[in-house]
Amino acid sequence: LRDLLVAVLLTISPSTIYNNAITRVVGSYSGLHISDAAAAPGFNQAIACMTAAVGVGHIVAARSGPAVTPSILAMWGTWGVLSLATCAASRELGSATVLWTGMNHLIMAGVLHWSDPTAVKRM
Repeated sequence: LRDLLVAVLLTISPSTIYNNAITRVVGSYSGLHISDAAAAPGFNQAIACMTAAVGVGHIVAARSGPAVTPSILAMWGTWGVLSLATCAASRELGSATVLWTGMNHLIMAGVLHWSDPTAVKRM
């Protein structure tokens, strides 16, 4: 449901995602810029659609039982690693929002792995 809430916020108020307190803290510590939500409204809507699709996938996956855990772990881990790699490789492409979402997804992947340590072996 978290992803669906984020999709709604990206649709009606993208600055709530791009310029919130957590993103500003991440930006101040990392030195990465804060993305301008008004710079690309069409792109924001595309991200909202993708985030909603991921959210629906999570809802369906949750009903599928533990067999889906490796897929979710791989998805969250990939999102996190690619986000952090983007920030490390390019200060132009990286932003406080990208860094925060990468950290967030790696934390979620870590919690999922902690709750089901066999998930990695089942990939």
